[in-house]
Amino acid sequence: MAEVLITLGIIGIVAAMTLPSLIANHRRQVTLSKVKQTYTVLNNALERAKVDYDTEVNNWYIPTEGSTLDKSMFFAETYMIPYLEVLHYCKDKISAPYCNLTPKLLTGTTNGDPIYPVSSRYGTSFVLKNGAIVYIMVGAMTQSEIDLGGISRIWIIFDIDGPQGYNSYGYDVFRVELGGEEGPAKRNNANRNKFLPYGYNTNKNCDYYVSEINHACNKTATYPGNYCLAYIVCNGWDFGDKYPW
Repeated sequence: MAEVLITLGIIGIVAAMTLPSLIANHRRQVTLSKVKQTYTVLNNALERAKVDYDTEVNNWYIPTEGSTLDKSMFFAETYMIPYLEVLHYCKDKISAPYCNLTPKLLTGTTNGDPIYPVSSRYGTSFVLKNGAIVYIMVGAMTQSEIDLGGISRIWIIFDIDGPQGYNSYGYDVFRVELGGEEGPAKRNNANRNKFLPYGYNTNKNCDYYVSEINHACNKTATYPGNYCLAYIVCNGWDFGDKYPW
């Protein structure tokens, strides 16, 4: 009897030591799967629209007049929503319960990023069939981007599990932008017609995305978590060895 109790005790200790690791690994794999699915769905929508409009994204028409919200809604309604399985389109009502995307930083604090705020003043959102909330904002072009013949900067923030979960960058909220860090205006940017992780640049190594001072995928950056998807993609769709959780 004593030997049985000792054996059970050892099993319990081993389970207590290994179970948290198993749970964490499972959570990571689920996160990777959902992130990659939504990322792929968004890029597939671009590809389908390119076929219908018979031109690359940088040649698409986007109004030059009107508010940022007007431009964002135009892009969503014209080039994205017709090519996606959308359950709800929020238009300018992104505060509705099923549309609300109020991401926190990687540290869990409220997003204080003044450059890319999630607001119905600037962008629109919709809910995909897989449950992800997608927020789109079409930004203004600089004169140099206009001179290069590019289109507006386009940013997307998506939450892979909607209003559930952490609602934090790096956990279930991720950011992409058309053309990555170089944007859609540079003609020598081979990826300017697809969505890439925010800040992503093929010339940078993976460590950059966890060490950069402003948006890095670590909890000490000024706006921590914005580069987490870039770090994942840089590591071949893996969390690598420096992911913060």
